[in-house]
Amino acid sequence: MDGHFNTGPPTSRDCRGKGASLLAGLLLGLAAVAQPSRAQDVGVVTGRVTNLHGEPQDVLVRLLADGDIPAGDAYTDSNGYFAITGLPGGTFTLVVDKDGYKPFRQNTRLDGIIMPRAQVMVVLEPATKEAAASGPTVAGTNSNRQLSAKHPLPPFDPKAVREFDKGNKSQQEGNSKAALDHYQTALRIDDNFFPALNNIGTIYERQGNHPQARDAFLQAIKINPDDGEAYINLGHVLYEEGQYRAAIDQLAQGLQRSPQSAVGNFFLGSAYFKLHQAGQAEPLLKKACTLDPQHMAPAHLQLANLYLQRHDNAAAKAELQTFLQLNPTAPQAPAIKKMLADLGK
Repeated sequence: MDGHFNTGPPTSRDCRGKGASLLAGLLLGLAAVAQPSRAQDVGVVTGRVTNLHGEPQDVLVRLLADGDIPAGDAYTDSNGYFAITGLPGGTFTLVVDKDGYKPFRQNTRLDGIIMPRAQVMVVLEPATKEAAASGPTVAGTNSNRQLSAKHPLPPFDPKAVREFDKGNKSQQEGNSKAALDHYQTALRIDDNFFPALNNIGTIYERQGNHPQARDAFLQAIKINPDDGEAYINLGHVLYEEGQYRAAIDQLAQGLQRSPQSAVGNFFLGSAYFKLHQAGQAEPLLKKACTLDPQHMAPAHLQLANLYLQRHDNAAAKAELQTFLQLNPTAPQAPAIKKMLADLGK
C-alpha cells in the first residue's frame, strides 16, 4: 500500500487510499500512555489554540508522559500558536484547561527517527454548551440512561455517582490512574453503573490495552443494551485491531441507537473503505464531516482516498482543499499541496 494517504482519527490507526503518505490526528481529548524512546530528544509538538469562532486563546499548554509525568509546557503567543521542544519519542497527552471552556485532552505520538514532529490543533468549546442527547446523561460521559420497557435501569447509587465524579475530575487533571481507581470503586459500589465501564474501557483503549477495553464495553452493553456509545467504542477497538467486519456489526448497532455520532459514522465509513466497499463508505464519511466539521478533518482525507481510487481527481482535490482549509498548518500540508499540484497537471 505504498504511496497511499493515511488518515487517523483521534485515537485510531491509519486508513489507506491512493496518493502521498499523510497522517491526520482526530481530537478526542484522550489520555495516553507514553513509551519514551532512548533516542535523542529532538521531538517537537506544535499547534494552535482557538475557540469555536477561530479566535486565538492565551493559555498554558501542557504535555504529560507515562504516569502523568509533566513532559513540557508552553504558553501560546498572541496568535494562539505554541511549540514544545526537546521531547523524546513516545505517546503523550496534550492538556489545555481554561476557565469557561471544556477541558481539552488529546493524545499525540512522536518517533525520534520516523516522525519527530507532531501538530495538535486545539479548539476550545464553551463549558456551558449543552450536548444534544436522546436521554438523560451522567456528567463526564456521553452514555445515556434511556429507560425502556425492555431494559429498565434502576437509579444509580449516589455513592457510585460521587466516585464517578471524582474519576472525571482526575481525568480532567490528566491523572488517568486515579480516574481508573475511582471508576472501579464506583462499580464496586454499584455494579450496574455502566457509564463507569465506558470510561474505563476508553482509558484502556487509549493505553492500547484492547482486551480489557473490549471487556469493559461488553459489560456496559450487557447492563444497558440501549447504550449506543458502548457499541461505538467496541467497534472502535475492533477497527483498531483490523477486525473490520466485526467492527461494522458493532458500529452499525451503535448508530442505530446514536445516529448523530460523528465518530461512529467515521469509523463505520472507514471500516467499509478498508473492505473496498466505497458505496457504503462514502455517505457515512460525508455524514461524519457534516455532524462535526471541526473535528472530522481525517474524514476528508479518507474521502480523498476513496475518490482517488475511483480516479475522480476533481472530487479528491476538493476534499484535500477542504482539509487544508481546516488545517492550514498541519504537518502533512506540504505533501497535500504537492499532491494537489500533481492532480492539477
